[in-house]
Amino acid sequence: MLTLRLKNGHDHRARQGHLWIFSNELDHDVASLPPGAAVELRDSRGGFIGRGYANPRSLISVRLLSHSPDADPDGVTLYRDALIKARAYRQRVLPGRRSMRWIAAEADGLPGLVIDGYEDVLAVQVSTLGLEFRLELLQQAIAEVFAPRGAVLRNDSGARELEGLERYRRLWFGEVPPQTPFEENGVKLVADVLDGQKTGFFFDQADNRAYATRLAAGARVLDVYANTGAWALGALRHGAVSATTIEVNRETCALIEESARRNDVAERLTVVCQDAREAMDALRAKGARFDAVYLDPPAFAKTKKKAAVALKAYRDVNQQAMDLLPPGGLLFTSSCSHHVQEDRFLEAVLDAARRARRTLRMFRRGEQAPDHPVNPLLPETRYLKHLAFEVS
Repeated sequence: MLTLRLKNGHDHRARQGHLWIFSNELDHDVASLPPGAAVELRDSRGGFIGRGYANPRSLISVRLLSHSPDADPDGVTLYRDALIKARAYRQRVLPGRRSMRWIAAEADGLPGLVIDGYEDVLAVQVSTLGLEFRLELLQQAIAEVFAPRGAVLRNDSGARELEGLERYRRLWFGEVPPQTPFEENGVKLVADVLDGQKTGFFFDQADNRAYATRLAAGARVLDVYANTGAWALGALRHGAVSATTIEVNRETCALIEESARRNDVAERLTVVCQDAREAMDALRAKGARFDAVYLDPPAFAKTKKKAAVALKAYRDVNQQAMDLLPPGGLLFTSSCSHHVQEDRFLEAVLDAARRARRTLRMFRRGEQAPDHPVNPLLPETRYLKHLAFEVS
């Protein structure tokens, strides 16, 4: 195993438990590192810090997998033990839940690995070179710990390009149906785990959806950027008189309709398959009004440089949502952009209210569900902001 040392004065973060080592922190010719190689990291005085894998092409030159001197990044035990630990945590904090995010990368000590579980089907995303080289080990560990019916590889994130990896998606092993059924908060849903957005579904909003949709009795609700329609379907399950979803992807719209049939609420649901901004403008032009709007857009800021553009986008879509609410209507709005801080997101919503000449009363702040835990040393792992308002 290749041994690397940190430069003098560059070991503080790593000793705290941080999992990322940047190229300028290493006392080593980074360009000469074997791609994906297992490495042992030591401080400038030779003290042990951890073991992980290297990538000379990435700004993050080393990602640590363990702080144990016995850990072997090229053995199945390390990965199997990490999966067992992550599964036990979720079974403890989310007892009885069968569909969720089982592995949340750095937050579970496995940088570069995300696993979403849909009952007995898994969607796996590998975004780093070190883990791409260890797919066989991962498959063995995943099969032992989760014993899924099948798994797909959703290796199509933009992060892979930063690691020098190609983007692809494919069936990995076992059997995976074109429409995978699962439940969230008692709502029957179907996902396309191979070709749907991200890894097929957004489990991070489960708790926010559970709270928001319980307030929907007797309401007309609008679910914008609906993905598989979980907000609208949850509202209908809790007594909403009608729901409208807006989703631009036609294949995803078909999944919404299928889920509505499975929940026996199709007659109360309208599916609009159109760009969200255009659809909201059209609804306003027709004089449509809703008692609650769920606004759950994709990340408008993929990088820090895009934060200002993203804030304007959040302002504009929230203003459009407020224009569709009568006095006393409820707005549930979210941002999943890590590069947009919560205070700036709130400022964008307040600016939207000013432009719409509306007054807001905030009654809840939410964040990602416990199956998306946060590593306090990596603020990037806390990304979801959710705000609930009464709009006057």
